[in-house]
Amino acid sequence: MHTSSESRTRFMEACRLWIALALLLNPGVLWAGATDGPDAVPVLGGADRSAGVLGPLRHSEVVFMYAASDEAYQAYGATFVGWGGAHTAEQVQRHHDLGARCTGSMWCLTAGAENIHKDPKLRAACAIDIEGHPVEVPWLFDHTHEGTKSYFGCTNHPDFQDLCRQRVHQVMAGGADGLHVDDHLGTAGAAWWQGGGFCDYCMKGFRAYLKDHATREQLQQAGVERVDEFDYRSLVRKYATTRQEYRKVQHQIPLMGLFLQFHAEAAAEHTRQLGQLAAEVVGRPVLLSANACLPNKTHTHVVKYLTHVICEVGQNASAGTSRLDHAIEAYELVASLGKPMAATASGHDWAFVKQNDCDELVRFWIALAYAHGQRFMVPHPQRQWCFSNERGTHWYAAPIEAYAPVYRFIRANADCFDGFEAIDMKDHRPDAPTNVLVTARRRSGSNEVVLHVLNRDYDSQAKRMRPLSNVEVSVKRSLISPTKPQARLLSCDEPAQQVDLSQGKDAVSVRIPQLRLWTLVVLE
Repeated sequence: MHTSSESRTRFMEACRLWIALALLLNPGVLWAGATDGPDAVPVLGGADRSAGVLGPLRHSEVVFMYAASDEAYQAYGATFVGWGGAHTAEQVQRHHDLGARCTGSMWCLTAGAENIHKDPKLRAACAIDIEGHPVEVPWLFDHTHEGTKSYFGCTNHPDFQDLCRQRVHQVMAGGADGLHVDDHLGTAGAAWWQGGGFCDYCMKGFRAYLKDHATREQLQQAGVERVDEFDYRSLVRKYATTRQEYRKVQHQIPLMGLFLQFHAEAAAEHTRQLGQLAAEVVGRPVLLSANACLPNKTHTHVVKYLTHVICEVGQNASAGTSRLDHAIEAYELVASLGKPMAATASGHDWAFVKQNDCDELVRFWIALAYAHGQRFMVPHPQRQWCFSNERGTHWYAAPIEAYAPVYRFIRANADCFDGFEAIDMKDHRPDAPTNVLVTARRRSGSNEVVLHVLNRDYDSQAKRMRPLSNVEVSVKRSLISPTKPQARLLSCDEPAQQVDLSQGKDAVSVRIPQLRLWTLVVLE
């Protein structure tokens, strides 16, 4: 139950005074730091008890990507808005009054075509290739201004860094609970995949990086005699003089591994500094997230600086439920890094959903993320970003009635999500039908286990799951030890029920009478 607006305001003022005192006593603490796990006890209280309090994302959080209407928040039971939309004090107060934490969001991708066109300093602060030409952002091909394209900004260039800092000041002016950094890689993205990263500031930074990270043998093999005078562009031009040639032979060039590593680590440090600035702007610790597109390893460098990860995770929509490895790898990787994630699908995935009207597939993605201890952000009711090579950027208006019941189910059963950790079952996979996916999570310090049982028998023609009857799931006794002879079955599309367990010498089995999409099996 939420407090009144007046009481909440007094409470928040008291919290901010307390935090301000803590900052004075320990100025090194500028934002909410790492936790022991994705469901660790939050600082100053739980996320769903009082908006505006710091702490990690809980498993049962219902996260919106962008800001939405009050009615949409209430329909879904929203607790967090992860990708901005609360840049003013009024916007922050609106979210807090609705019981949701909120964020300001900025990006490090580009200054934007219009700014680049009008401002010579920003034009000179773009990421450049080995020829000295600015590098275009491929997926912004439809974002131009009077013939000027959207070029990558160089996050190693002081002028682009100043622009990023201005953006942080703008989006945190209202005192949001956290900062989200979109496209945090900046020039590192251009360096890794588009042939960029060769401006003077990049070369200066790389020289300093080589001093600390290159071995004598690596420098000798590359013919580097004096690091202080070394210009990597001269070495690269022995192999390629154009961007097209460079991209063909890039990974054959000496020191390339260190060059790319430098860019990724420099981008991560830049994001850390933006988080520090955000805390300084609001005068208290803040949450910090980035669009770290896991499981791509280039994005892992920034994770240690974040309180949580907000990102796009490809779901291979066109393959239905047959190719889940990418998404599962992302969810398991972020768990191994000790940070909670709120994911959405890729722009290509959402374009497929919009074109093919496949709501059931999206409901499966939601279940898949939560079954792996993560969260799937609410498909936005007005502006869910889509991208295709044919149409570029466009938008999907996700019907509330199609998805809200799944999220209300999660909120209603938060005690079956929060405080649980994954059980390592790599060597003891549950015995279940091939068209059924099972994960197991145990409450910390308890024998209580929840099995997440997902139906992955998707009919792409009918655009729905084929209901399964009498689904039997068996788990090794070495992994679970229930004390009660029955299990509770919870589902968003079935009334709760109890079923008897079959307890053998080596395994515990449960039979689910009807599996439509997703059933929780609660073992106590």
